Amino acid sequence: MQFSNSLLARTMRRYLRMTSGLTIFAATLAIYPQAAIAQVTTLPSALNPALNFQTSGRERLPIIGDWYTTRTSASTDRIHRFFISVTPSDLAAAGGAIPVRILDGESNGAIDEINAGLFGSVTCVAAGTCDPTRFTLLAPGGANLGTLTYNIGLPTADGQNDLLGTITTPGIYQVTSETGAFPILGDPTFALNDDDNGFRIQVSGVANLLIGQFQGNIQQNSPGSIDLRLFTLVGPGTGTLSFRNFDLDNGAALRYIRPSGGLATPVSVSANGVWNGGGNLDTGADNITGLDPLNDAGSWEFRVDAYTTNNQTLFEANTGPARLPLFDTQPTRAGNFTITTDTTRETPVGQRVCHPFRVINNFFTTDIVNLVPTGTNPNYTAQFFQDEAGTLPLTDTDGDGQVDTGILAASGGFVDLFLCVTPAPGAIQPDGTILTDTTTITATSFMDRKVRAQAGAGAPVPQSVVKTTRPSAAGADFKLVKRITNVIRNGAPLAGVNFGAVIDDPADTNDTAAGFAQIPLVGVTAVPVTTPVQSNDEVTYTVYFLSDGASPAIAVNICDLIPGGMSFIPGSLELKIGNAATLSGGNFYAPLAPLPNNNSCIIKTNPNGAAIYELGTVSNSAGSNFGFARFRVRVN
Repeated sequence: MQFSNSLLARTMRRYLRMTSGLTIFAATLAIYPQAAIAQVTTLPSALNPALNFQTSGRERLPIIGDWYTTRTSASTDRIHRFFISVTPSDLAAAGGAIPVRILDGESNGAIDEINAGLFGSVTCVAAGTCDPTRFTLLAPGGANLGTLTYNIGLPTADGQNDLLGTITTPGIYQVTSETGAFPILGDPTFALNDDDNGFRIQVSGVANLLIGQFQGNIQQNSPGSIDLRLFTLVGPGTGTLSFRNFDLDNGAALRYIRPSGGLATPVSVSANGVWNGGGNLDTGADNITGLDPLNDAGSWEFRVDAYTTNNQTLFEANTGPARLPLFDTQPTRAGNFTITTDTTRETPVGQRVCHPFRVINNFFTTDIVNLVPTGTNPNYTAQFFQDEAGTLPLTDTDGDGQVDTGILAASGGFVDLFLCVTPAPGAIQPDGTILTDTTTITATSFMDRKVRAQAGAGAPVPQSVVKTTRPSAAGADFKLVKRITNVIRNGAPLAGVNFGAVIDDPADTNDTAAGFAQIPLVGVTAVPVTTPVQSNDEVTYTVYFLSDGASPAIAVNICDLIPGGMSFIPGSLELKIGNAATLSGGNFYAPLAPLPNNNSCIIKTNPNGAAIYELGTVSNSAGSNFGFARFRVRVN
């Protein structure tokens, strides 16, 4: 393969770029103790051995109140749904992977009701006598992460425990369950659509993960009665709640308890086959209005005294898209948000520069995120603003003494904000020393703080980003000149080309700067068309630099992309600064490899490889204000 001199000249200029004021951050690998993997969370909790969460067959009559799935239900969402919240700290505690298992997933055992029989009174002994059940793990965007189906064909033995799927990223996940041959196989046979399948969901790696039920039924299976406590989480700014219960038989007492501990009214209790409040499927409810936007946010409790045996019931908090999950133990944490991303900025002394960041609420309720800046250098000032112009400062909307995001909408609500930083004169010391500011923004969830305080569970787990600011000296100037300084063919320099000549490129004014007299710019701008490069030739590129402004050039970053049709020669990176010796320096990034943060490469996708050199601060004093970066390539 041959390249004309004009092609070499074009690629040479196209892929050269320098940026001042950038920093590359090294990634950190965190290794977590294996012992954390042994921790588990289950629904229902081990604290409630008599409580059963069930999935009812699709063709049952609505005599037990399971209106989500029964034959005459008008609902368009006829699937039982369960809730799992995974935060970044949960994943860290679990070593980056959280397995989700279904325990006792089949319809054939002590916690199942087959063909309307009581718990464990009927078992499957032949094909066609036990309803199938299907479980699915859904990611936040709805992707299927795993499916388990039981009792297809021959009966499945009691106590089947299987991995449903593994969670590897933060977010709100759902487990869905369907019982009956009709939704799974299209078979309407009544005997295969009449079971109540009891089971447990187990999540490994975290001991107190949030697992709850969005929609489905519960039943208790102990002699006599129990006192049942169910919980839901209500976000800040909520004005009205709708609490519902169905088929709560035998005179049980019900109370709604606010986060403050006070009782909420009205309270009505359903009877056999009807919703509370005397209403039907769509209208039965206790509507609690006039909530305080902050004091009534947190963990609410349904408390049922004397919940009798075999009492199969539905409970619900809100309806439709605003439906809230229910938990069978008091939550010890809440909130699920992200804050992005680390940035580095440079600005002249006395001039403000603003770092953008985004806070995203991934939780199923509204939330408020507190923002605290720490580590600001005393030679800088830092302040949060709602706008990049710095005209709308952030305020403290929840009254806890810290500025915050204000109320973020549930399930993906976000806000774009700015940390604006100004270097004072002391950021550049009299001896020229540059002082950098590294401000960490620490963020915590209002819901997490509130729920943890209710449960006595300690301080919330914060998230953070780092904003780095450097002063740019007024009058700094940094010049680059690129040359081809050698071509090797068959072990010898290419004949007919004087790579030791100093050439003035009429299109480039940089190469005539007086400071370059300290390092003659030897090399050619292009290989003559009479001696084009060939396959397997080795080409040496040299990028000369000069800092000749009134001030030093700060945090210099040079990127040179490898031209198309050529391959980088490993070990060929070299760097010279001032009169010091030429040494190995810089980093090579293979084609398509991710480039480091804040790189100066003109094409971020890195199509053919990139050589990146971090020079730091380059003096503007003669004798140390010049140098070069060099590498070699092989013609393909």
